[in-house]
Amino acid sequence: MPTAEEFDEFYVSTRRDLILQTFALTGDLAASRTAVRDAYVAARHHWDKVGRSADPLGWVRPRAWSRAQARHTISPWHRERHIDADQTATLEALHQLRDAQRRTLVLTELTDLTIEQIGREVGLPVARIEEHLESATAAVTQALGCAPEAIGPRLTGLGAAVDTVKLPRPTIVRRNGLRRRRNFAITGSVAIAALTVAAGSFVAVGAPSGTADPAASQKVIKQTRSILLSEDQVGALAPGQAWAKPVTSQNDDQNSSGLNTTCQQERYADKAADGALVRIFRTSGGPKRTLVQSVEISRSAVEAEAAYRTTRSWYAGCRAPRIQLLRTYAVDQVGNQAQVLLLAGPKKKDPSYAVGLARSGKLTVSMVLEVTTSTQVPVSSITSALTTAVRNLCSSPAAGECVGEVASTATRPPPSGDVNGMLASVDLPAIATVKALWNGTAPVPAVPNNAATPCDKADFAKAGAAGPTSRTFLLSNDNAPKVFGVTETLGRFGSPKAAAKFVASVTGRMKTCEKRLLSSRIVTQVVQPGTSKVAPYALWRLVNQTQNRDEVAYWMGITRVGAYVSQVTMTPVRSYDVSGATFKALVLRSRDRLFEVQ
Repeated sequence: MPTAEEFDEFYVSTRRDLILQTFALTGDLAASRTAVRDAYVAARHHWDKVGRSADPLGWVRPRAWSRAQARHTISPWHRERHIDADQTATLEALHQLRDAQRRTLVLTELTDLTIEQIGREVGLPVARIEEHLESATAAVTQALGCAPEAIGPRLTGLGAAVDTVKLPRPTIVRRNGLRRRRNFAITGSVAIAALTVAAGSFVAVGAPSGTADPAASQKVIKQTRSILLSEDQVGALAPGQAWAKPVTSQNDDQNSSGLNTTCQQERYADKAADGALVRIFRTSGGPKRTLVQSVEISRSAVEAEAAYRTTRSWYAGCRAPRIQLLRTYAVDQVGNQAQVLLLAGPKKKDPSYAVGLARSGKLTVSMVLEVTTSTQVPVSSITSALTTAVRNLCSSPAAGECVGEVASTATRPPPSGDVNGMLASVDLPAIATVKALWNGTAPVPAVPNNAATPCDKADFAKAGAAGPTSRTFLLSNDNAPKVFGVTETLGRFGSPKAAAKFVASVTGRMKTCEKRLLSSRIVTQVVQPGTSKVAPYALWRLVNQTQNRDEVAYWMGITRVGAYVSQVTMTPVRSYDVSGATFKALVLRSRDRLFEVQ
């Protein structure tokens, strides 16, 4: 059995390298320190299992990286003050890479892993890893003006900043890990036995026929139901109301679609999963509330992580009429990764949804609470229920992280699974009483720029943006005016400075619009130049008079994150319109989406 002394030796010998790797990934020393500390505490908690593995650091590093990135997204414009110009340039070059490219480059330069091992850790085939490495190397060498062989020393040079970080002594980490294990270990031989059985623990999905005893499999599935939430455990989600007895099922009923929630897109998030269980709660009185809990078990942690991302994209990109993604929260120390998403319609009669998602090892848990009014469920309530759901499962060998000191913090929306870096249907506001879905076109070259107005005449391509694209959203409603819609144009410039210059030129043209175009007037204007922590944005309400004396109105907004610029234009018609506050929220959401391509 792995000993405490072995853990202390592992911790002391690997902690500096892990902080260096995590700092290179995020550029945030404070987030890196906290995440690395927590990851080692979790490793001590599971040391009986982790200490036996061939690569304990391969268990710790993904957890440290995931936590560091979750913390870093809360302050995406964070910059370290006490580093030199070379280190700053190195971090800026890394920041321009996409996440998978940056992970691949850091693992290549700062670890001894083989390309195959890197592929397993990143969760991509070797061919894709090689493509990412080639692209990342080319981008960083161009940004730094150095040869490829100089990248490793540049990353290692970040160690001077890392050496200022102080981590707890091994005895403190060990004590915290043991305390966590005592506090959150859950007994229950029935649940352990149910999940210890390999593919038979849950209903088989795509397994070869005749490989299991059907009677034994059904017995195991019946036992497994004890790990799902109970009426008592979800009581706080319906204050003052009673839950009817829940209905539990295997998600293999071939007579149904297998879709149990409004936003769910497929029967399984992991089509190769060993199985899934679903439990549905309904209140016995009004207002009507429905809670759907699903648990999928994947064949590996990598496949479960992909299932978690897929499940999250169902709700982050929900395609249901009049439903918007309002807020997102990162939930720390609940499983390996966890989030809460709040969605709702604009009126009291529209339903609202509180979605809790988590992954622990090979297990992916989702909880979707639907309320038939727009009354929002407190984040603390859904987080508490999600914590309980993970705790119910965490004694299983199929689980990974369990539950620590839980904290939820507001964060940007996760990727919608639609067009990376651009708005999705779930981001767009409901219009009056229209019960129609926003449908987005495929991106097309922004030549000309369909988001430009008569005042700004913004030309992304002419200004130097590389391959700018536009897409338009229209309501799936035959009664909607043909000219009504939302158009967004996205462009990447050669540098943040060039992007800022383009935004300034658009802002300048809008400022002088009424003098240049006597037929136009600016009704609303909001210009936020941005700070070190807040990305810039601006928006206007423009009214233009045509030669026929008809008036055409526009909402137009523009925002920038790094070298990327997004322009959003809405053409309102009569009641097909939104308030200034609603359009501002849309512009800010387009800014949030830009972080997906950083």
